[in-house]
Amino acid sequence: MFCYIARAVRRLVLVIVLIVTGACRKPVEARLAEGDRAAMAGRWEEARDKWEAARALSPDASLVHARLGAALWHLGKVDDAVAAWREAVRLEPGCEDAREGLARAALAARDAGAALDALSTITEPSSPTFEQVKVRALLARGGEGDAQAAFELASRLGDDAESRYLVGSAQLALKRVADAQTTFETLARVHPSSPLGTYGLARTAAAQNRQPEVLSNLATSKSLSGTAWRADEVAADPAFSFLAAAPEFKALVGR
Repeated sequence: MFCYIARAVRRLVLVIVLIVTGACRKPVEARLAEGDRAAMAGRWEEARDKWEAARALSPDASLVHARLGAALWHLGKVDDAVAAWREAVRLEPGCEDAREGLARAALAARDAGAALDALSTITEPSSPTFEQVKVRALLARGGEGDAQAAFELASRLGDDAESRYLVGSAQLALKRVADAQTTFETLARVHPSSPLGTYGLARTAAAQNRQPEVLSNLATSKSLSGTAWRADEVAADPAFSFLAAAPEFKALVGR
């Protein structure tokens, strides 16, 4: 009799736990989904608010911290973004989104080695953007064999603008200037609204010291970029170092 009662009590407790867990999970999933929709529309402040609400409901969910890190990153709160991504990795060492975020932060700090370290634990990434960050890290490190490894990886990624740009960048790193020229020309033709094709052509022209073409392509890339134009990154690009004193280049990068 007592065993029966004990089993019944345990079943009742289990049912209550499942009900409570499910009830908690639904608001978390709703906040995550609302944040996702806001992020897709570029409303990063709203996305941050939704994901902060999700974190309050489920502070031990790595995905919540990873999403929040992305919003903070897009809002320019780099230290807070890195802290959120590190918390996600602490909760789940294999959190792909968080490790990709940490790699992006390391690249922004010009630490390609740290970026590759952040990515190294994920052997079978599910996101193409993860692989794109890895290509950028390999090119930034520039060690022996890195350019070839970057080219081989980028060549497998697909036909989107970012992936084709990385193929061309790897070709430039391998001194295959003619191939890079063709890749970037094709990119500019297939993805005419992307600034990456003309930016790649500017870097290709720079490799051949053709200043007028560099400036013309940079101007087009800036126009296509709109508010996303990163003048600081363009100014810091080693490909354009020989133009640092040129008035036209200074005007493009706001210096």
